[in-house]
Amino acid sequence: MKTRTFPLAFLLVAAVAATSNAKSPPKPATETAAARPTTPDAPPASECPAMGALSDAWSGVAYAIDGVTLSAVGLKPNIRLWGIQAPELRDDARQETTAGMRARATLEDLLSKSDHKLKCRITRFNHQCQAVAHCVIDAGADSIDVGGAMIASGMAYGFSLDQTMPWEPKASQRYADAEFDARKQRRGLWSVWLGEK
Repeated sequence: MKTRTFPLAFLLVAAVAATSNAKSPPKPATETAAARPTTPDAPPASECPAMGALSDAWSGVAYAIDGVTLSAVGLKPNIRLWGIQAPELRDDARQETTAGMRARATLEDLLSKSDHKLKCRITRFNHQCQAVAHCVIDAGADSIDVGGAMIASGMAYGFSLDQTMPWEPKASQRYADAEFDARKQRRGLWSVWLGEK
């Protein structure tokens, strides 16, 4: 059996090609005190430069844009309520939907209990550069978890509950339980969502 011999130049080219196709080790991540975890739908804060720095908390006056989004006075990005999804306010033809209007009205009614004043803890930017936040309103002796109240009313349902909040890890379970109860009682939009009407 004959062995093949290759010119030295060929062997050198093959060796260089093999090493250039090899994957280089990942570069170590550099963390800063202001670094925040990102999720698949969340861009790094550097991709939302027009929104400014993302603070940890905000309090003030806000108004409902739709059933899940708030326009906050003095805050550049809109606030997207953490952990919930509500019907779209407008369809693809830009016509307002009944379900979307009902969800927006429910959120606006909640906000009116405290003259639209609320406190929010911000977790991250989402893919639309909105500040995703957990918000509460002070209504007399009690505070109301805005997202939880929307779910309990049947005007929203749990969304991305696998992304927990470090300061309240049981919020996801509370929201899931509230959704179960609202669905069981057919509150709000659940009869429509389940195709019963």
